[in-house]
Amino acid sequence: MNPILKAIGHIINCKEATRFVSRAEDARLSAWERWRLDMHLRVCAKCSRFVQQLAFMREALRRWGS
Repeated sequence: MNPILKAIGHIINCKEATRFVSRAEDARLSAWERWRLDMHLRVCAKCSRFVQQLAFMREALRRWGS
């Protein structure tokens, strides 16, 4: 992996990234927050998996409710 991308991706830590992901469920993130989250998700497989799991659960609940 490109060391510059890796360094940029760690501008925020996993705890802050998961807060952004959770907050994005209820409100729109600022452009700066979205960029920081996107950079982190590019280098962090665990947080990327967390985003996928939330999307899966959201879709399952949507289908269950209809």
